[in-house]
Amino acid sequence: MYKTKSRLMPLAAMLLSLTASITHAQTEPQPITPLGDQIRAAHQGSILRVDELAFDTKIYPSIPMKRINDPDAPQTQFLLSDMPEYFRTGDGIALQERVQPGIVRLYTYHVPTPDNPVKKISAVIENRGSDVLSFKFRRYAFPDPGGYYQVIAANAMRDFLNFNNPYSEVRYLNPGQRMVIDPNMDKVVTKKDMLVHGWYEFEIDQPAEVTVFQTDVKDDSLTIIDHLPKHPRKLKGWSHSGSGRGTFLNSNFVSTPSDPDYVYDTAEGVKEVIVADGKYDRWITGYDQIQRTIGENRGHYGTLYKIRVKWKSTDGRGLALVFCNKHLNSKWCGNVGLAAGVTEGDFPAGTVLAPTEKGRLTFKRYPEAAIIQRLTPDPEKEIQEFEVLFTPPGASCLPVPLALIPFDVE
Repeated sequence: MYKTKSRLMPLAAMLLSLTASITHAQTEPQPITPLGDQIRAAHQGSILRVDELAFDTKIYPSIPMKRINDPDAPQTQFLLSDMPEYFRTGDGIALQERVQPGIVRLYTYHVPTPDNPVKKISAVIENRGSDVLSFKFRRYAFPDPGGYYQVIAANAMRDFLNFNNPYSEVRYLNPGQRMVIDPNMDKVVTKKDMLVHGWYEFEIDQPAEVTVFQTDVKDDSLTIIDHLPKHPRKLKGWSHSGSGRGTFLNSNFVSTPSDPDYVYDTAEGVKEVIVADGKYDRWITGYDQIQRTIGENRGHYGTLYKIRVKWKSTDGRGLALVFCNKHLNSKWCGNVGLAAGVTEGDFPAGTVLAPTEKGRLTFKRYPEAAIIQRLTPDPEKEIQEFEVLFTPPGASCLPVPLALIPFDVE
């Protein structure tokens, strides 16, 4: 009897020890791969863990940048419809703007009335000229509406940057005639907290009027706009919501270092490129034709930046281009989904939807970040240049810095 007991006690102790070891292994934080190893193993759009950069306690220098209007971009009339963002007080018109013949960009970003959300949010164009108007999309982005705002915005960015255009046919309007701009948007039946986000670029050859509105699903979009109230920028009894509204005459930019002779050197260490912060890169202003007032686009949503920086590597290191989310103290800023265009490097040129990890739709705030390009020094070129085509990501807190992170190539 005693011998049996003496044999069982060590076995029980061993089982308890094994259980404790398993529990400890499950709760023990996994070691973080050194950042250089992560970068070398990364694929385009990978999520990186940048703990060792200590963004939570350390401030890295940013490269002073200047913004000019893109001389290579066509003149574009930019219509922003994002104020009020929510139709909190019911049906009405959120944007109504006259436009001239040429290229028009329309950025709509709206959520239906919270307590009566079964609605439709749509946009109509009317020919205000004296001749037949021809209408043709240049770019078309209308991701499926829903509740994951960052993902919807990122998908719109991807499609817009890629010049997505599944509707290339020309449509015609007689003088005074109207049509919905996007039949797909017009047929959506909204739900509570559903984001309806369309981003379009089209060309017309007659003066026109564009109207963005919310109404009942049963209403005729072409006639109801004559009877809907025009919402103010700030709804009565509610705080401001949205980034702005109106017509903006400049929306295509080139951003380069303020010092035209500056060349970033990997020997300088980590630096940041920051645009669309409202401080050093001031908000553009436009005109709201409903309230006849000047207003800002507070976020530069719907604009395009060509970020260009020359670089060299006197220490032989490569350069990783990484977007970061450094908004650490707000519960609303935990996730970023974005798309950006990049010139060729170790990864192909083109549009990157980040992140690309399976099962991940956004990357979180620090210590996570997303790599969009990895650059290796060209031994034949002392100075190289990269370009990032960037648009501020909707539904995300700004700015979203582009970190320049040197790494050992081998």
